[in-house]
Amino acid sequence: MQQLMALGASAFEWREISEPRLLAPADAIVRPLAVSICDADVLYMRGAFRRRDPFCFGHEFVAEVVELGEDVAGFAIGDRVAVAFLIACGSCLACRRGLPAACTTIDAKAAYGFGIFGDWGGALCDRVRVPYANYMMALLPPGVSPAAAASVGDNLSDAFRCVAEGLEEQPGAPVLVVAGGGGTPSIGLYAATLAIALGSEQVDYLDSDPARLALAESLGATAIERASAPGRVGSYPVTADTSGDPSGAWLGTALRSTAAYGRCTSCGVFHGSAPVPLGAMYDRGVRFTVGWGNPQTHMAKVLALLASAPGMLDSIHTVAPWVEAIDRLAQPPTKLILARPEAMPVSAPVFRPVSDVDDPGEFDRLLPGRMER
Repeated sequence: MQQLMALGASAFEWREISEPRLLAPADAIVRPLAVSICDADVLYMRGAFRRRDPFCFGHEFVAEVVELGEDVAGFAIGDRVAVAFLIACGSCLACRRGLPAACTTIDAKAAYGFGIFGDWGGALCDRVRVPYANYMMALLPPGVSPAAAASVGDNLSDAFRCVAEGLEEQPGAPVLVVAGGGGTPSIGLYAATLAIALGSEQVDYLDSDPARLALAESLGATAIERASAPGRVGSYPVTADTSGDPSGAWLGTALRSTAAYGRCTSCGVFHGSAPVPLGAMYDRGVRFTVGWGNPQTHMAKVLALLASAPGMLDSIHTVAPWVEAIDRLAQPPTKLILARPEAMPVSAPVFRPVSDVDDPGEFDRLLPGRMER
């Protein structure tokens, strides 16, 4: 089979390798149909992370089931499934609490497509082994295309957790999404879209990028443009920091803009220290969540939201043919989805080479059965 290897920040190559096989009764083998390029993937391609040994690229994907271990229940050959990027067992205490990122069966963090979290392979290939398949996979509902759901196993679920808990606690509450410098641009736009879908009566989107601000407005959010992080922009029961800013400046804006005993969630990846306005947080009792997302806990709910409004993400996604992967990765848009022919949307636009483009920059119930535990 073929898999796309990342050889360096902007270097990719298709290579031939042996197909994976079932290693345990709880395994499944799946064939990726649509792969979403994660915000973290884009940062890697920009050279923001240290160099790694070559690895199979991609970790957000929807796939077709091609083989099942004898202990996998509720799935059939040919089913289309969203697959969590994070490897977790589903049966330890942490997983049963909805915290697969703290899985105790897996000795260390384990994930597809990063090259630094174990030898699990990646999504841009012809076959993937899925361990603990009952926990790792969620069935696509009727009417939800693989391309639309490609990011459910990571970025979409991360965006969901940024706003869902606060809106469950205070239905209809105003939401502030602090996208800032745009380190995680798709998650910010996803968070705004999902907050609207979850019933927020006011979704404000704070960013420094005019193109993303315009897109956020087209999605139904109110755009707030700032060239740099302001101290505070209001008082919101629910705030989300999707800036990906390691300095913590935009995170500080989100925290200072969180109302008394409101919830602020950051999906940013922080290494080392970042300033946090503890005094302001203490004064208002801000509840702050940071750390790895737990996609297995949220995938079914996100898929249910997508089923209720199948086209809600169309303006965020740029869907391109699978065979154009290397060319498309040379200059990825805000959210690139690479899809096999059978997973391409019926109305997919005709794509032109980047050189031909003038401006290249141009859910609240569980689905029954498959994800219940």
